[in-house]
Amino acid sequence: MRRCLLTIILVCLAAPWPVSARPEVEVKRSHGIFSVHVTAPVVVDAQTAWQVLTDYNHLADFVPGMKSSRVISAAGEPLRIEQKGETRFLFFSREFHVVLAIEELPPEQIKFHAVGGDMKRMQGEWRVRADGAAGVRLEYEAEIEPGFWVPIFLGTALMRHDVSDNIEGVAGEMLKRHAAVHGKTAASPP
Repeated sequence: MRRCLLTIILVCLAAPWPVSARPEVEVKRSHGIFSVHVTAPVVVDAQTAWQVLTDYNHLADFVPGMKSSRVISAAGEPLRIEQKGETRFLFFSREFHVVLAIEELPPEQIKFHAVGGDMKRMQGEWRVRADGAAGVRLEYEAEIEPGFWVPIFLGTALMRHDVSDNIEGVAGEMLKRHAAVHGKTAASPP
């Protein structure tokens, strides 16, 4: 019993967010299209949040499952990034490839839509909202229609799992960079 309690305590201490402040992730599936909405509080300044979200060539360093992310457009051309990765949940595993057209509206919004790869449809946006003394509130909305088979009974859970992991990876990097600049240990949201 004591060992089990110690394990639970260690898991809670290692989590990027306290359980009560984890990102709110909503995923719905209709006719093969996933609608995703996420809200996540992060105790960082808006500039740090923006820098992490737009660090396209290094996203694979901190986003779980992403194997590569790189800008493929030349200077002066509309921004395009190519991403490759793998989604895994229980016994299901699938590699993915997507080319995204990006529209940045600094310092608050990044719009994206798929222009290549194996997604039939992928469009959405990131928003960075000031949240007073608490830092920022990240918002992510997307409509995603994979161009490959996703088991019906796993699809929503798979998407929720991947999105949660990705948001936590992004927020963790924001906290890390914020701490490096401000000389403090990264704090979790309240």
